[in-house]
Amino acid sequence: MQLIYNENVELIYDPDSFELLQTWKGFVPSGLFREVIDTSLDFIRSNKVDLLISDTSRQKVISGNDAEYAASVLDAMFTAGLFAMAFVLPQDVFMRFSLKKFADAGIDADRVGYFNKIEDARKWGGFVKSAKG
Repeated sequence: MQLIYNENVELIYDPDSFELLQTWKGFVPSGLFREVIDTSLDFIRSNKVDLLISDTSRQKVISGNDAEYAASVLDAMFTAGLFAMAFVLPQDVFMRFSLKKFADAGIDADRVGYFNKIEDARKWGGFVKSAKG
């Protein structure tokens, strides 16, 4: 199910695997970035979502404020029922620094993973889901 689609981002839900996938491309303006984060949170609150994958492999740098905003919302996502979040690491070195905000935010490392490929993120998601019981 496609929730958002434009040249900068896609937000897709797979009801069979309970996976919400954010696919970011290029530079994403602050307003759109926050809209996708907020839409993701609202969707998690009203639907079963076990795994959120944020594919940042083709995303360009975001502002520090936007990175902090996204990190601050992650606890609310977990509270709403999200079990795990996986990041597909960006190629852009500056975007990697933005992503570091999540690691610095002290989020439970067992519930947040960082991967080079989306396939690895999905495998990890399946592993943590099966470990959940």
